Amino acid sequence: MKDSLIKIRIAARCEAAGRPNNEDNYIISSDLTQSQWGFEADKELVLSPRGTLLVVCDGMGGMNAGEVASEIAVQTIKDAFSGDKLTDEICKSPDSIKSLIEKAIIDADTAIKKEGNVNVEHKGMGSTIVLAWFINGKVYVGWCGDSRAYCYNPINGLQQLSHDHSYVQELVDAGKITADLAFNHPDSNIITRSLGDPNGVVRPDVKEFELHNNDIILLCSDGLCGYVRDADIEATIKEHQTSMVECRDALWNMAEKAPWGDNVTIELLQVISGAAIATKPKVSDTAKENTSKTKGLKLAIVALSVLLALTIGFIVGTFLNPKEDSNTDVVTKDSALVQQTEVTTSPIQESQSEVKKETNAVKPKPSQVIKENKEMKPTTDSTQKTPKTQISDEIQKNFDKLNSKTDSVKSDTTNKKSTDTTTTI
Repeated sequence: MKDSLIKIRIAARCEAAGRPNNEDNYIISSDLTQSQWGFEADKELVLSPRGTLLVVCDGMGGMNAGEVASEIAVQTIKDAFSGDKLTDEICKSPDSIKSLIEKAIIDADTAIKKEGNVNVEHKGMGSTIVLAWFINGKVYVGWCGDSRAYCYNPINGLQQLSHDHSYVQELVDAGKITADLAFNHPDSNIITRSLGDPNGVVRPDVKEFELHNNDIILLCSDGLCGYVRDADIEATIKEHQTSMVECRDALWNMAEKAPWGDNVTIELLQVISGAAIATKPKVSDTAKENTSKTKGLKLAIVALSVLLALTIGFIVGTFLNPKEDSNTDVVTKDSALVQQTEVTTSPIQESQSEVKKETNAVKPKPSQVIKENKEMKPTTDSTQKTPKTQISDEIQKNFDKLNSKTDSVKSDTTNKKSTDTTTTI
């Protein structure tokens, strides 16, 4: 695919907005081949062989220092992409394109630190940066800080291309808070990487993305994305796809109504035609296989759970409902035995009855057994027993007690006939 076939249009705006002083800065080259810095809003352009460049910087440091830092950053980037520094050889290779972006951002960091060292009024100043280089049917995005790059396409909606270098983003990545909670987090102003950071050499991120027809690339400072949620940004772009000027103004109005509390910078580039055709992401064979395995595993877990429940139910039922002698005419109700025939109780049977009561007292309810088995973790320690084993030991103690009582009365009952009906314990 040749870049000469790709048609684009651009719009941008950068103002103080919600603050008295504007520390944001931006720069655009609509044609790097001709070293043309600037653009004509909404004019249809053909992407040149060396492409088009968009840059947004959000300065930090208060008073004039933040404005100075962001200005140094955009001018350093401009210098890196101007004249003989941008060769045809560099533009041919994805690796060399990424290397140039990374080096330009590192050079901007060095220049800001140098100015801070020689001018005490500017010491400690810094800036975020996000840039997008459109070339060879792709867009290469480089950033440091929390200024963002988005891509909207009617088929796939809004996607964030950059990934914030911020404390709150780290909380989201660690699963400690949701993305929704991050939007209004009190520490959303803490960034973890920036140009001019005195703690070390800057570490920019650079990624490449394929361009598609009807893509709308948005670069912005947090004066927009920090006050307007992504869902509202997406809805606004969706309603204003025919004009980038109208889209820019609609986004601007949303930030103002938020209401804004920071400087705002918005850059938009729409791919009109000549790029790839956007499609919904397809599920790969590997993903399908993994999905099938996951379903199979879930079914196996369900089957084992059912089998375990049935087994536990059988065991519990065995303890709570012991088999009765077929010749016994007994009605059981609320754990009380009601004999339908008159009986004469022997000392042995008194002992047996006492043991039965004690045995019934240690039997757990069915729900307790199931709950304990579900909550018990597997162990290799032979000293740790399952609830079922603990119940059996208790019953054995009761049988031993029965035997001791039986021996004490055996001599008195040898020749006596019993008309009782005996219940098996």
